[in-house]
Amino acid sequence: MSHPDIRRLQPGARFHQATIHNGTVYLAGQVGRAADRSTYGQTEEILRKVDALLAEAGTDKSRVLSATVWMTDIAEADEMNRAWDAWVDKQNMPVRATVQSRLVADDITVEIGVIAALPSPAKILATDKAAAAVGPYNQGVVVDDGTVYVSGCIGLLPGDGGMVDGGVEGQTRQALENIRAILNSTGAGPNDIVKTGILLDDMADFAKVNAIYKDFFGAGDVPARSCFAAKELPKGALVEIEATAKLPYV
Repeated sequence: MSHPDIRRLQPGARFHQATIHNGTVYLAGQVGRAADRSTYGQTEEILRKVDALLAEAGTDKSRVLSATVWMTDIAEADEMNRAWDAWVDKQNMPVRATVQSRLVADDITVEIGVIAALPSPAKILATDKAAAAVGPYNQGVVVDDGTVYVSGCIGLLPGDGGMVDGGVEGQTRQALENIRAILNSTGAGPNDIVKTGILLDDMADFAKVNAIYKDFFGAGDVPARSCFAAKELPKGALVEIEATAKLPYV
């Protein structure tokens, strides 16, 4: 009986080359069979196989969690390490163990097994402290590298979703507070914003919006920004603001 929650890649006579379960990729021990029978050559070939298997599984070497290296002669570890050092992601090096062992064939000097993580799926942001989305989209999403994308916010109030009073100034304040609440729901805040986009119903309102926008960021660094006049905004809004941020703890 197969298990739908487990993926298996490249079946062989006795085992698969990879299995995937709960966001983790387990590779079978890989060996080199090419013409270059040196320890360095075998290690290079093995690591190319690891790259290909990880790619097929949907991940890469930057997400390797652990590796085990078996060698027939630990005295040749320098040759193995020379190939390893050229391959490994220096910013994301895994834990590793290297042991001496007999291997499956006399001409095989190295075998490497790897465990890696899959990229996390995008996290959907939803908070009742900000106005709900007014269409088929989410308030925001967080992707694997910690980037937060906040959908365009207008001057709608949390709860009843009514448009705030106060014209373009009131709507700008409320749109920014909606952005703040969405960011806060994932541990970020205004100072983590790296880019905003502003849409105005009337570019003549630019100075009013700009003054409130400046106050929102206070004395901190302000992000990159674009600003455009739009022909028409949702719900008759006078201003809409979207934001991209980076989680402070990633």
